[in-house]
Amino acid sequence: MHIFLLLTGYDKLKPYGFPVHGAIDGYSRKILWLEVSRSNNNPELIAAMYLDCVQESDGCPILLRTDCGTENGTMASMQAYFRQYQEDRFAGENAHRYGTSPANQRIECWWSFLRRGRSSWWIDLFKSLVLNGEVELGSELQRECLWFCYNRLIQDDLDHVKLHWNTHRIRPSRHGTVPGIPDVLYFLPQQQGVNDCKVHVKKCHMLEMENNLEASSETELSTYQEYFHYIIDNENLPYPKDTGDAYRLFEKLVFIANQ
Repeated sequence: MHIFLLLTGYDKLKPYGFPVHGAIDGYSRKILWLEVSRSNNNPELIAAMYLDCVQESDGCPILLRTDCGTENGTMASMQAYFRQYQEDRFAGENAHRYGTSPANQRIECWWSFLRRGRSSWWIDLFKSLVLNGEVELGSELQRECLWFCYNRLIQDDLDHVKLHWNTHRIRPSRHGTVPGIPDVLYFLPQQQGVNDCKVHVKKCHMLEMENNLEASSETELSTYQEYFHYIIDNENLPYPKDTGDAYRLFEKLVFIANQ
């Protein structure tokens, strides 16, 4: 791990209720997380993604860089807390830096990759449903139902994109990026003569931050989401495995809810 460079929230799917958030390692360009969530502006949700990554890696980056959005404040505080006991020049509050998104072309280029590779397909799908009058975004019921039926499929798709990116070989470029496979560059930086800049974080400090998040976050399902699960169980309906299943379930749930 070299440096986290936060991928600013991806808003192309946000009009349909599916904002995306992610982070990329600055050296290896490994995608560290890529998540669809109810909001990419909620500080607690974003901090939870960061904390999950720290726990999985058993450490935090030497430096975290984000854009200036207020949604990154909780995560920035966590990073500074985890680094408060080190004595290098990036220790403590210097462990996080704010910067503008356009300042890092790797991040912006990666969002372009996502758009070309997959998200444009989802955008076209939801756009057609709206234009054909099959989905009314002005209806809270239908927005909630859209999330219920499609969010898992979108996340599975993002997981596939993340896996493909992290395991494919990046060729040399004129932008000074290191060629290689992101996963290999991330886990074995020594092969390229680069030091691993991950900083160990004590389990007790991770647990403290986790408890703080649980105390401040809203973990309960919305009334609509609970109701849709109830209909699924009561009507013995299957959860969707593909977009065809998702749309049929969407129609069924909206019909039952409107009765």
